[in-house]
Amino acid sequence: MADDSHLLDDRTVLYPYGCNNSSCGYCNVKIGNKSYMMLAGVDDTNTYLGITPTDYKDLLDRGWRRSGNILYKPDMKYSCCQEYTIRLEATKFKPGAKQRRSINAWTNYIQGLDYRREQAQKYPISREEKKRKRREGFDLIEKVHEPEYDTMKLKNPIEPAHKLEVRLEENTFTQEKYKLFYHYQIAIHKDEKVSESGFKRFLCTNPFKPRYSVDEKGRKIGAYHQCYYLDGRLIALAVLDLLPDCVSGVYFMYHTDFMQWNFGKLSALREIALAIDGGYKHYYMGYYIHTCPKMRYKCEYGPGLVLDPESYEWHPFDDDFRSWLDKRPYVSLTQERKIANGEIPKPSDEEEAETAAAANAEHNYHPGAGDPIPTVFTTRMSGVLKTQDVEDWLGDVLIVFGTRIASSEMLGTWETQDIDDPASLKHKLAEVAATVGQDVAMRIMVCLAISYT
Repeated sequence: MADDSHLLDDRTVLYPYGCNNSSCGYCNVKIGNKSYMMLAGVDDTNTYLGITPTDYKDLLDRGWRRSGNILYKPDMKYSCCQEYTIRLEATKFKPGAKQRRSINAWTNYIQGLDYRREQAQKYPISREEKKRKRREGFDLIEKVHEPEYDTMKLKNPIEPAHKLEVRLEENTFTQEKYKLFYHYQIAIHKDEKVSESGFKRFLCTNPFKPRYSVDEKGRKIGAYHQCYYLDGRLIALAVLDLLPDCVSGVYFMYHTDFMQWNFGKLSALREIALAIDGGYKHYYMGYYIHTCPKMRYKCEYGPGLVLDPESYEWHPFDDDFRSWLDKRPYVSLTQERKIANGEIPKPSDEEEAETAAAANAEHNYHPGAGDPIPTVFTTRMSGVLKTQDVEDWLGDVLIVFGTRIASSEMLGTWETQDIDDPASLKHKLAEVAATVGQDVAMRIMVCLAISYT
C-alpha cells in the first residue's frame, strides 16, 4: 500500500482504547464509572490521531464527551451515576430573577459607586431610552458585556472602580492559568493530586483537525479558554469547545476571592450569550446527573433538552423528565412513549426485576487477571448498535496502519474472523461502529496501532 499521509491531515483518525472502568468523580464509588473510550491524540507519538469538529459534534449528539484527547461514551445503564447529555437553545433562553440579580450585582461591583453617581450626573439616560429598555426587557447580550472595560469606555470617559477584560484565547498552557487551576482544585474540590501535567492533559490539549479554524458562517471553531481578567489578574477561566452549531462547556474554574459573585451563573450567562452572539445556536452544558446536588443548578437554564440514551432523540429537560428520574436512575423517554402508545409491550414485573438484577451484577463486576476482556457487546452497553446491525457495512470502515489506509475488508483474514469473538479485530471495529453510529463510522478512520517516537 502507498503512503497516504496526505489524506490523514483533515480526516478523523481515532484509536479504540476499549471499555474502561474507573472511579466515579461524582459519588466516589471505586471503579463504578463504566465507559467506552477512544483516543484522539497521544503525547509523544507520530500518529495522525485527531477528530474534526463536525465529527465531534455528531458524537456529542450520541452521548460522547472528551477529557483532553480522550473521547468517552458512558455506559449509562450500568454505571453508578447516569450522565445525561443536555443542551439549551440559546436564543430561547430567558434569564430568571436570580440570574439577572447576579449579573447586575457583578456589574455594580465592577463600575463602583463613584462611577455610577458620576455617570448619572454627566450622562443621564434619556426618557426614550428608559422606555425602550422597559419595552425590550432584559437584554442578555448587552448585560453580559456591560461591565467590560472596553464597553464602558465607549459610552463615556469615566474610569470604573475595576477593569474587567474577557478574552477568548487559544487553549495553551501558561503558569498563570495553572496557578488558578491549582487554587480552584484545592479550595473547591479538595483535590490533593493536582499536577501541571494533569492540567495540560485535561484542559490544554486540542484534538481537533484543524486545531483552529473559521467556518463558512464566520464562526470560530476549536478548543478555547475564555479568560476573565480583573485589574490585570486572571480570576476565572472557562474551557470551551466551539463547534458547528454549538458552544460546549468543558470546565470552569474561578478564584475563591470572588466566590460571592456567583461565577457559576456569570459564566453560564456569558457562554449562552456567546452562543447567541456567535450564531452557534445551542449551548451544551455537559452532563446532568440527577443524584448529584451540584448539578441541580443546570435545571435553572431553560428551555433545555435532554438526549435520549437509546434513540438519541431530544426531549424536553423539564420537571416531567426529572420526575421520571426520581423513580429510577435510567430512563429512555422514547421507550416510555412507545409503551404508552402501545407500540412495544410494557415489561413485566419479572422482566423489570431481571433487568435490575443484571444491571446490579454488571455494575459490581470488575474483571480480574485472566477474565475475558469486556466489550460494549458483552457488557450490553446501553445505546449502541448490535453486531448484526453493523456487520453488513463494517467492511467499508477505513483503517490506518502508520500512514497507509485500507478498508477493513481488505484484511486477509477478514472473512474468517468471527464478529462475536471479543479477541477478533472484527469485533473491535464493530465496537467502534456500534458506539459512533453508521454516519460517523463511514467518515472516520480507525488507527490500529500507535507508534511512539
